[in-house]
Amino acid sequence: MNNHGPYLKKVAASSLFNSATSALATAILLPLVIKTIGIQSYGLWAILTVFVGIASALDFGVWKALVFLIPRAQFSRNQMLSSSTTLCVSGGLLFTAIFAALLLARIPLFGSTVANQGNLIWWLAASGCVIIWSSLLTNLARGALEASYRGHWVNIGYGLLTAFQYGIAAIVAQWTHDPRAFIVGSAIVYVLNLLGHVACLSPQSIRLERPHRAAMVSILRYGSASFIADAPSIILGPLILYLFLFVAKDSGQYGAFDIALRIATLAATTLSMLSTPFFAIVSSAKIGGRGEVRALVARHLRVTVFLAAIGCTVYWAVGRPILGVFFLERSAEIYHASLIMLIGTAAVAALEPVTRMLMGIGRMGVLSLVRLAMLGSALLCIAALGRVAPLDRFAISCAVGFGVSAIGLLLLNKSERWGETESA
Repeated sequence: MNNHGPYLKKVAASSLFNSATSALATAILLPLVIKTIGIQSYGLWAILTVFVGIASALDFGVWKALVFLIPRAQFSRNQMLSSSTTLCVSGGLLFTAIFAALLLARIPLFGSTVANQGNLIWWLAASGCVIIWSSLLTNLARGALEASYRGHWVNIGYGLLTAFQYGIAAIVAQWTHDPRAFIVGSAIVYVLNLLGHVACLSPQSIRLERPHRAAMVSILRYGSASFIADAPSIILGPLILYLFLFVAKDSGQYGAFDIALRIATLAATTLSMLSTPFFAIVSSAKIGGRGEVRALVARHLRVTVFLAAIGCTVYWAVGRPILGVFFLERSAEIYHASLIMLIGTAAVAALEPVTRMLMGIGRMGVLSLVRLAMLGSALLCIAALGRVAPLDRFAISCAVGFGVSAIGLLLLNKSERWGETESA
């Protein structure tokens, strides 16, 4: 088996870069923006986050399919990219057409929070579609990079995306408090993010060819299985945010919940990025070398669980005073909601090596069951806690959903037997 040590070190370093960059941008720039424009305007800008989640769902598992299929060399890299681009463009066109039709039919897609904000919904729609298209194509580049053992560039890209998004918002805030300006600025950042990932691919002499029918079938077969497995976890965050739009008292409360969720997912994403290499490593491992890879995953798992426990403890101890400095408005609400959700998200992130291992050997069916249980338990919790204050109600529901997912992954890690990789 190949020595994966150097690659793992690159990914660890890039994860540290992402963690530091994202944390500094969130801690310094985001509070600056909120203090300048107010949490009400921030809440309107934060609605754009829903489109980021939609883009992840519209990927239909193509990103994961590239990581899984490219190492098998059944089709050339260029054939895979051309075929996957065709699939993603088709999904993007379908969404844009349906979304435009619903808006033209005057269906209140964003509830009363946006309904009384004039033409804001059209600014959200246009910029949201730009973000969706940019994210879909960026995901293809990320898949090709991971499959080529260049996943460290993916981690770097995440860090830069956060820094540029908040950096541009901080600059815009010096001239205007209009949320429309921040919405457009975010769309521009996602376009730049796409161009940066394409630039990382250029040394590999990537070029688009005529889509290959058999390659598209293989991508759809693995991608659909991956999508079914990933869909509940992909849509949970955006769905929770979207549902919160209809119970929030005002855009300020929505902004507070968005900040809390960002804090919880930022910490979890940083931790899960340490496991980025294992999908490609397990996917390309020979049957005879799986035992060694399994041992590598097990060692890594002990590290991520330890870091998750330390991170939650530190945030519990010092999170409240830190948030009091950066977020003067609603800091107590943000702290309690983020701490509750962090416990769940950190547990799932700590078990990301198990998730990547199962994806690498094609165990999408069992992953889908775990994630469906996660989504179902979160939604049931929202329904059951109808009398609880909205912020606590949704934070607890998120934590319960992620907790169910973590328990499922623990059980799978104990029961999984490394057999033949399932065909794509």
